[in-house]
Amino acid sequence: MQTADFNHNDFSNSSEADKNLMVKMFTKEVQNKLESETQGRAIFKEKVYIEIRIAGQRDAQACRPITHADKQRFPAHWDAYQKRVEPPTEGTPLSQWAVISRVQAEELAFINIKTVEQLSTVIDSNIQNFKGGYGLREKALKWLETSAIEADKRDKSEMRDEIDELKAQIAFLVSVAGVAPTPEEVPTPEEVPAPVKRATRSRKPNNAN
Repeated sequence: MQTADFNHNDFSNSSEADKNLMVKMFTKEVQNKLESETQGRAIFKEKVYIEIRIAGQRDAQACRPITHADKQRFPAHWDAYQKRVEPPTEGTPLSQWAVISRVQAEELAFINIKTVEQLSTVIDSNIQNFKGGYGLREKALKWLETSAIEADKRDKSEMRDEIDELKAQIAFLVSVAGVAPTPEEVPTPEEVPAPVKRATRSRKPNNAN
């Protein structure tokens, strides 16, 4: 694959926006012109390059030698490159999204859209690159919104369960000690050690008798 060397100044540099970029780091052989002229033959040197693509664009890309700023901006990708493993994918893969077919997922991957999150952020000028793009983007936005609401409900439910469990533990401690604890003595969910939880479950049958 041939790539052109040029800087990318049109990409957002926020952590959230970066999650929707297609980032690839690879080794490329580059000719050392000065050394080639000195020795009278072609001398090449390996350099690490970074390639960044925008969701919804098949050809547009930035490809250039990697910088220290790139390594800090994309630490997970840099770590994957060093370990010679596939770079991480942020979000829900379209191949696992039941809303679209496998064929649609493959067509979208061809223009660098591989997750639901990426699909939801494709700009209008790029959404026209595939049939039904506007409708699919709207479905992605609604699905992510619904998922966020459900996740918030689960978090609140888990928090209520933790509070109820903590209250039960406090009631048990009061029944054992016979004295209500002071506010400073009331443990938080994080402070309650595992042994206390096991003791709570093991002593309840004895109290019931």
